[in-house]
Amino acid sequence: MFVTFDEIKAIFNKRAVGMGFRLEQPIASGQLILEQVDPAELSPGELTGMIRRRVETDNVRVVVLDSLSGYQNAIPAEQFMLLLMHEMLTYLNHRGVVTILTLAQHGLVGSMQSSVDLTYLSDTVLLLRFFEAAGRIRRAISVLKKRTGRHEDEIREYRLEDRGIRVGPPLSEFQGVLSGSPTYTGQHGALLEAKANAQP
Repeated sequence: MFVTFDEIKAIFNKRAVGMGFRLEQPIASGQLILEQVDPAELSPGELTGMIRRRVETDNVRVVVLDSLSGYQNAIPAEQFMLLLMHEMLTYLNHRGVVTILTLAQHGLVGSMQSSVDLTYLSDTVLLLRFFEAAGRIRRAISVLKKRTGRHEDEIREYRLEDRGIRVGPPLSEFQGVLSGSPTYTGQHGALLEAKANAQP
């Protein structure tokens, strides 16, 4: 079950096609349930009720909420939203449902911060962010938290392509990627620095 607060279904489907995902058949067969929700028209308890009904009647096993930033506009009190999310996630966890939450951060590059902290409710936290390098806007992915077991601590570049999502090798030649303005520390950068220092 995919619940979107920010996009209409037509745009959601168009973007999915652009990444190589055809959703018509999964939606028609009931394998994928796509719900477009206007936060202004949904009371806080109605979202929980809607998801519970889908889990209990349609045997939904994965729930995606995209994004909580949109839902937060209907619940301006942060503490109230945290209580609602805690109640919903506890219920879904007890039912064995995988829940994926997306939360936009303020700012695109440089300093960034979240409007609400849900990390303590999450078993795993992935950080996706933009950074600038070599005159291009690039994307990085990293695992900030994984509650059980070890997790990869390397920062990798990822790309959104017409064949899906591509995750590349670790960005080992960059320092400060998560700041949004990294420094290139690879061999090419070291050579340039050496040449600059050698000049009289």
